[in-house]
Amino acid sequence: MAVPFRFPLSCWRMPTIEVTASAGGRVLVSPRPHRLADDSNSVLRLTPQLPARRLGRKLLRIMAYVTTEERVDRLEAVFGQFMTEMAVLNRASEQRNRAAEERDRAAEERNRAAEERNQRADQRDKVAKERFAQFQSEMAAINRAAEERNRAAEERMARFEQEMREFKAEMRASKRELDKKWGDLANKMGTIIEDILAPNLRRLADEHFRFPTIEDFMIRRSRRHGGQETEFDTLVVGPAAVILGEAKSSPSIGHAEEFAAKVRVFFDYFPEYRGRRLIPILGSWSIPDPVIERLTALGIYAMRMGEDTMELANAAALEGRPPEMQ
Repeated sequence: MAVPFRFPLSCWRMPTIEVTASAGGRVLVSPRPHRLADDSNSVLRLTPQLPARRLGRKLLRIMAYVTTEERVDRLEAVFGQFMTEMAVLNRASEQRNRAAEERDRAAEERNRAAEERNQRADQRDKVAKERFAQFQSEMAAINRAAEERNRAAEERMARFEQEMREFKAEMRASKRELDKKWGDLANKMGTIIEDILAPNLRRLADEHFRFPTIEDFMIRRSRRHGGQETEFDTLVVGPAAVILGEAKSSPSIGHAEEFAAKVRVFFDYFPEYRGRRLIPILGSWSIPDPVIERLTALGIYAMRMGEDTMELANAAALEGRPPEMQ
């Protein structure tokens, strides 16, 4: 397909030359006639299908019809058009430059504002760091003072606890001495059962053996069986169990054996309590360890004076296994 190109040779008097690129790669020129002057004979017609290699000579011949004045006019017109276009381009360029400068100024203002914000932020950070450092220093001072106070309080508490331990030890020693003197006096007066054994058996029935009620409580109870009378120091009777207490001022292994024999014949003297659990307890101010071991083997509780009150010395051993009467 041919692609046309138009080349104006003058502003309005020169003829227009149509140049066409053929499919074979040759450039062809087709003229379009225009008047160069009022004379009809001055119409210039170019030969159709003008080869491109002769275009230059033909254009020179055409330009020969143009006067110098017309060429100057044409150049002035072209130059004026060029200047007009350049002015438009310059104005557009200036506008673009102004817009770019305004954008640059706005960017600079934004940068300045950002720098100011950063400076204020840095200043705030600096103030915050200074305050935090001051706070840490104050807290360290407070902690040191608190540690010193705590150390002083711990020292006072340690001294107080030591004094309390010493005081308790003295009180326990005094109480043991007093209890021993009182026990000796009770032994001498023959009231160990009433003063020591009986009250503690009632307490143990409630606290240790968990009697719901006490149906009967007897001291120095005598019973006759088979023509023989036997005295039982203390009896505490509950709905399902009976505590048999025996008091000795200086218990021995022989006393343990005698009490075990009394335990074996208890229900012969008190048949009304058959079917109830029998809890034998031998009590004294002090019971030697060999006697306690023998009582444990016989299934008998050993009650002696503890730090504060009378206590069962072998309860854990007896309640961990069934009693063995030997």
